[in-house]
Amino acid sequence: MITGQLKRIIELQSLQQESPNESNNICAVVSGKGGTGKTVFSILLSDILVNKERKVLLIDLDLNLANIHFLLNETPDKSLNNYFNQHEEIENIITEYSENLHIIYGLNCYSISDIPFKSSLDKLLKDIQSLSKKYDLVILDLGAGLGEFTLKALKISALKIILTVPEATSVMDAYAVIKMFENYDKPAEFRVAMNRCLDKSDGNESFLKLSKAVSSFLKSSAKLLAVINESKELRQAVAGQELLNDEVRTAKFASDFMMAAEEIDKYIHLTNINQPSKSASVRTAKNISKSTLIL
Repeated sequence: MITGQLKRIIELQSLQQESPNESNNICAVVSGKGGTGKTVFSILLSDILVNKERKVLLIDLDLNLANIHFLLNETPDKSLNNYFNQHEEIENIITEYSENLHIIYGLNCYSISDIPFKSSLDKLLKDIQSLSKKYDLVILDLGAGLGEFTLKALKISALKIILTVPEATSVMDAYAVIKMFENYDKPAEFRVAMNRCLDKSDGNESFLKLSKAVSSFLKSSAKLLAVINESKELRQAVAGQELLNDEVRTAKFASDFMMAAEEIDKYIHLTNINQPSKSASVRTAKNISKSTLIL
C-alpha cells in the first residue's frame, strides 16, 4: 500500500513538471490529415470517461468541418456560431448531452465572413481555460492539419493526442505535427493513437517508425496510447449515427478505446489529487434535440 502511494506521488510530481499549464486538464486531439477517425475517437473517449464517473466537456474545434453533431444525430440549439456571431457567453452555449457529458458544438462556416477574427479565436481559448476548472477533463476535437489556431490550442493543452493510421503518409504527417509544434513552442510529449489498424502488429510497427523518427530528429517524445483495429461494426455505428449506445459500448472494438481511456483516466486521477470535486452542476443551455438527419 505504501509503495503504491509513493508511486502515485512520484507520478504526480513528474506530470506536474511536464505540464506546467495552469489548466492541466485540457486534452487536445489532433491529426496531420483528415480521415484518421479523430472525431469518433474523441466522442468514444468522452463516453468511456463519463461512464467512469468523470465530468467531461467535449468541444468541437474543427472550425471548417464541425461534425460532432452529425455523428451524434443532434440538431443543437446552441453552438460556437452563437458564441462568435451573437457574442453569447461560453457557458450559455454548452449543451448537456447527459449529466456528466457536456458538449460545445462546432462552428459552421458557410462563407468567408463567417470565419472568426484572430482576436475572437484567442478569446475562445482563454474562455476554455477558465471553463476547464469546472470539469475533470476538457477534450478539444481539433481540425486536421496545423494552422495557428490549432498550434495555440495544443499549447494550452497538457495532454496532446495525435490520431494517425498505419499508412506511411499518415505517419509522416503525424511526425510533421510534432515537429511543427516543437518549432512553434517547445519540445513536448505527444500520445499517439494508431487507428484503423489491420492488427496489433500493424499498429505497433508503424508507431515504432514514428517513435524512432521523433527520438532521432526532435527533442519531443512520442508515447503509444493505443492501437485500435479496423472495425466493420464501428463503421456501421458511425454510418447509422449510433455511437453512444449500449451495443457500441459492449462491442469487441470498444476494448481498444478502453485502453486509451484507462491511460487518460489515470492522468485525471493524478492531477485531481487534493482538488475539489467537479460533480457540482454546471449551468448549461440544456437544449438537446434529436435530429432525424441520416448521413
